[in-house]
This record gives sequence, structure tokens and C-alpha cells, in this order.
Amino acid sequence: MPELPEVETMVRGLRPAMLGSTILQIELLDHFMLHGGSPDQIIQSLTNHKVLAIHRRGKWVLIEVETGPVLVIEPRMTGGFWLVTPDRPNQARLIFHVSVAPYKIWFCDTRRLGRIRLYANLTEAQTSISKSQAEDALAITCDALTERLIKTSRPIKPTLMDQKIVSGIGNIYADEILFAARIHPERISSSLKLTEIRQIHSQISPILERAIEAEGTSFDAGYRTVLGLEGGFLAVNAMYGHGGEPCPACQTPILKTQITGLANRPTHYCPKCQTLPGKKKRIQS
Repeated sequence: MPELPEVETMVRGLRPAMLGSTILQIELLDHFMLHGGSPDQIIQSLTNHKVLAIHRRGKWVLIEVETGPVLVIEPRMTGGFWLVTPDRPNQARLIFHVSVAPYKIWFCDTRRLGRIRLYANLTEAQTSISKSQAEDALAITCDALTERLIKTSRPIKPTLMDQKIVSGIGNIYADEILFAARIHPERISSSLKLTEIRQIHSQISPILERAIEAEGTSFDAGYRTVLGLEGGFLAVNAMYGHGGEPCPACQTPILKTQITGLANRPTHYCPKCQTLPGKKKRIQS
């Protein structure tokens, strides 16, 4: 957390507040989070310049100013933007003072796991990001996904969560995509038939778009929208967070478990709708 839908929600919330506004002042409150560019470089490059565009790549936010520099912010586990006074102002790591309402925009990060980097221009930023991030989950083609899946012997769920395979999918949405495609999360990626890979690919955008429409997922205080509201996806999703409840397709109890490659992260699936070839069905009592 946050995953692609949460970061896209952040970007869509930031655009009305920042696009066309001038950055009057930047407060860098936590230099620990800087992993590219010094505090002075960031302040000098962005201050008194208009925000030209705000982009998203996978789980990263890119803020581009009119003179060319791009500030890339990776929220990671507990980072997020606020257009209203944050619940915990003491956890603010970066504050933009802009020329139009709301005048102050906070970036907060409870666990200080986020990353802030400065690049000379958008091309340099995108080139650097592409070294560790594959195509965005909303843009990847089925052919590109197929080429990567058939080369790995890892289970499909952690493979989908590998940002070098496809950028933006995390634990929550991997569960939803695989249920919609009726694929067991422990299926070995290279064992999937082409028709099954097409099923997976066909469900990526609809699931993510539905989550974006719900403004992401809040299952604890770790994620809020830019207005401090909870994301609503858990009210409409099928699997994640519904362990023990009836599967919406067949009424079999949803299984909550852990699988290889995802230590300490829960996996939810329907043991009837998502069978594992050669393995006896596991049905939760």
C-alpha cells in the first residue's frame, strides 16, 4: 500500500490543486527521504515555477514544472498527499506552498519509507524509472505480459506483484485480478495456458479502473485520499478482506492463507472457483 489505484487517486486529486499554480515555497522536513538531488537543488529547481503536469508511473508520482525539472515521489507503504490539514501533521515530510487554494499541500509518511528524487527533465525521470519498473499495469499489452510470465517458475500472484514484470499491482489487486480470471494464486506462471494469460490480462484494467472509481482501498489508517477520506474499494471488491465469507460466484467460503513468496501478506481466493491442477481442493471449514 498504496498500489496503483491509490496513487492514481492521489494524482487525480493533486491536479486541480497544483496544475498551473506556482510553487512559492518548499519545506523539506525530512532529508532522510531524499534519494536524488540535494535539498538546495530541489528548492532552487522548483521554487517560483509553475506546475506543468502531474504524471503517474506505476506507484510513483511525477511532478513536472515549466522549466523542465521533475520531482518524483514514491509513496511506498505509508506515504500520501493531503490538501487538508493531515490527521498527523507531525508526520509531514514535504510541504508545497502554492499560489492558489488550498495554498498548502502536504506529503506525509508515517514510517518514512517513501523516496523523493529530482530529475533534470521528464525523459531522464522516465528513463531512470524504467530501469526498475516495467510497463504500467493499465498500459501493458497481453503479448508483453505473456513473454514475461512464460519465463518464470514462480507462482502467478507474486509474479504479478513484481514491478519488473508489470508496474502497479500489489497484494490487494492481485487477489482480485486472479479471482476474476479464475486462476489459483499458486499456479506456476510458466504453466499457464495462453488462454489463461489472456484471462488475467483482460481483468487487470477493469479491476484497477473499478478501484480507481472507488478512490482506492483503506483497510487501516495507512491510506487516505487527498481530502482525508477513506477509499471505498473494500465495499465492492470480491476477495481481499473477505476471508471466511461466501464467494460471490459460488458461495464457497473464501480462503485466507499465505503462499510461497509472500511472507506476512495474506492471500484470499475461492478454493472452488480457483482450483490448483493436481492438488486437492482446499475448502475452509
